[in-house]
Parts: sequence; structure tokens; C-alpha cells
Amino acid sequence: EDGPPGGYSSNGTTIIRHSTYVTIKNPPTAVTYEIKSGAPEDKQITSPKYKTAVVANRRAYIGNVQYTDYESVVQTKGDAVIKSPVNQFDTFNLNGLLEASVNDGDNIVKLEAYADRLLIFKKNKLELVNISQEIEFLEDTFMHKGVNHPSATCKTDFGIAWVNKLGCYLYDGQKVINLIEKGGRQIIRDASNGGSDSWEEFTVYEPMIGYIPKKRQLIIVDDNSPTGHGKIFLYDMVTQSWVKGADSTITSTGNLTNFVTDWNGDLVYAHTNGTVVKWDDTSVSGFIDIRTKDIDFGQPGQRKKIYKVIVTYQSGNSTTNVQVDYGVDGDTTFAYDFTVPELPAADGWQVAELKPDDPSESNNVKSIRL
Repeated sequence: EDGPPGGYSSNGTTIIRHSTYVTIKNPPTAVTYEIKSGAPEDKQITSPKYKTAVVANRRAYIGNVQYTDYESVVQTKGDAVIKSPVNQFDTFNLNGLLEASVNDGDNIVKLEAYADRLLIFKKNKLELVNISQEIEFLEDTFMHKGVNHPSATCKTDFGIAWVNKLGCYLYDGQKVINLIEKGGRQIIRDASNGGSDSWEEFTVYEPMIGYIPKKRQLIIVDDNSPTGHGKIFLYDMVTQSWVKGADSTITSTGNLTNFVTDWNGDLVYAHTNGTVVKWDDTSVSGFIDIRTKDIDFGQPGQRKKIYKVIVTYQSGNSTTNVQVDYGVDGDTTFAYDFTVPELPAADGWQVAELKPDDPSESNNVKSIRL
């Protein structure tokens, strides 16, 4: 306002004016995108879109990207990864472009990070990128170890696990391990050795995987859609053993989301119209079918005579209702019987000696399974 610094108004009110002057010694220059992002004009992008992302080393990595370049041209790079500047997780430019392999026709499906390594899962292969330094470099490429969809990978406290039609794998920070193999042999049979229990039959659709941290177990479901049967394989990472579940172990009446671990360390997923379910392996009443592997006593090619089988069990002093049968040489029908058709009640641990009811059926055999 104009006028003296003080005076009286017509109604007697005193008006006091104060003026403050601020001098800016270093006035700011124009703030540009290049100054804020550190990228020159020809490296700038807008409207970035991506199909997978992961955060590691205080950066965000996005894969299978689409963006508009500085010439307003929309670019789609299915085999590219773009990293953000440090602590700027929503800022991307072409200075952060990583292309381990270019135009190979194999698009990125999922990104995972573990032990200063970026795991780039494509449909046909896995690319392992070292991100421990400012300049990333391709460390290794694993053919036939890709995945078809994002729910086929998960993070565990042992490393990154994933599943495809050829196996179930774990990257532990040093090497890739095929979990369906152990000691130079295949734990889960292939299609040539039988149909219904084979890995090929189980993974005929689109298998997905989750991790149960409370029990350190991996759960693999045969499909993430109603096309599958809800069958599972469960892998215990401590005992390094597999268990196969029956049909409909997992709800298969609708499409399934990927598995996630909730705040309480439980594995959950949603199906059909958003129904959220927690994985629970608490025992319920019903029919239980336990089948051992083919036991060859370490001599698979030698003929043997099986005199008896010793089983240790308990039943809480109630009727067991457990019938024990056996098959030989890979037989899956379990057509042969023991002289004791049912395990008797056992209060505490008891030992049962089971002898074949027809000795000729267990003679001159290579293996036996119960």
C-alpha cells in the first residue's frame, strides 16, 4: 500500500506498516529434466510401462518395457531392462538401459534379485546379471531354464526358486540346482518310466510355485487356471525330499493368483472371484495313500528275495485301518499282500514284521515298493 509507515484511520484505528526486503545472493537457474535426472535430452523417456519389476541396491529395475522417446516415438523392447538412478525409484531414462541379449525373440517374463545378481527370466532361458558394481555385466546364461508366466518364480531364504516343464530349480547365489535331481539321479520319474507320477504329466499346463517360510517348503501347483486338477508337489528344503498331493489339493475351480506370503508368514492366494485362501496342511479325516519309492537296496541290477518288511508305526491305541500291500520291479498296482493284512493297534511306537503271503511273488525281483 502507498502511504506513510504509520498513521490513524478515520475511525481512530492505528495502522502500522512494515516492509521486509530479502536479497537472494545466488538466484536459481532454470530447473530442467536433464538437471534433475542426469540424462541428456536424447536419453529422456516419458510414459514408461513395464511387465515386471524388482528393487535391488536402492534402484528399481523394470523389464519388458514400452516408452515414448525424446522424438515422441513409442518404443517397445521386450528383451530390455531399465534401471532407475539410486533412490529415485520412479525415474527412468536410457542411461539405465540394460540389454543382455538383443532381438533374440525371447521376451522377459519376470525379474528377481538375489545376492547382488539380477535374474532375468525369459521364456526359454535365464540370464544372470551381476549388479554389484556401477556397470552391470552378464555373468551367465542358462538355456531351457526360463518360465512362461510370472507366478512360476518365488523368493526364499535359500535363494530364488522357479519351475518349468523341465524341472524345479533353485539359485542359491552361486549355482543353479535342479531340485528334482539328487546325487546324479532323477528323484521324480520321467515320462518314459510311467505316466501319472511323471514330471512331464504334472507340468503339462502352466505350473506355479510358492514358498512356505514357516516350514521351509516349496509348493508347486500343476496349473494356475481351472484347466489343471489342483495337484501339487511339495518339496522340503531341509530334508530335500518330495511329496505329491492328490487331485484338488489346491482349489482348481477358477483362475488362481500367484502365491504371496502375508504379514504372519503364511502362504496365501486368491481364486475364482477374489476368494483369499491360506495354505494349511493340518491333517483331516479321509483316505491316505502312502507309497514308497522302488527300494533296490543299492543294487538295482541284482536279483533278490524279499523275506520280510519291518515297519515302525504308532496309532494311539486305536484301530489303524492301515492295509499294507506291495509291488515289485516298478509295479504301480500293488497287487501283492502280506500275511498281516492290516497293521494292529499300537499304543506308542511298535514294530510290525510283514511277510509276503506268497513267497514266490517276492522272489527273483530287483526292487520292492510299499
